[in-house]
Amino acid sequence: MNKTQKSAWIILWAVMLDAFGAIYVGLIIALRSWPPRPLGQAMMAFAALASLALIVAVILAMARHQSSSEPESDERDDMIKRRSILFSFVGGWLLQALVLLVLALTLGETGSVPVYLLTVLGYGVFLITLLIYAAATLLQYGRGVKDER
Repeated sequence: MNKTQKSAWIILWAVMLDAFGAIYVGLIIALRSWPPRPLGQAMMAFAALASLALIVAVILAMARHQSSSEPESDERDDMIKRRSILFSFVGGWLLQALVLLVLALTLGETGSVPVYLLTVLGYGVFLITLLIYAAATLLQYGRGVKDER
């Protein structure tokens, strides 16, 4: 597994962990109360351990080099990176446009959106854009690149 694949897996796990944390915080805000004692402590302990495990995995994955006979990256890796960046860029912009269109259609011209909601929506679009990048990278490595030259 080369460096690009490692970083894609790390991004994928980080987005999943962040989504778990966002759901947890969102439930606290929506319910307007902290969860009961044992459940809340267990969830916080799980989130802390998962974050620590992700940090350790990142350090170990990036410190461990691939074999010295293989190059750091080649043309295929560069092509996969370019395509993944393009997919995530287009996907992010389309998602942002969709979010703004839905807001405009539901609220109308005179409606207003709280500032915290715009921040949450922007952060959600950012996470989904990272998820698109990681998934596109891993899918391209998994199936190979067509028209490879």
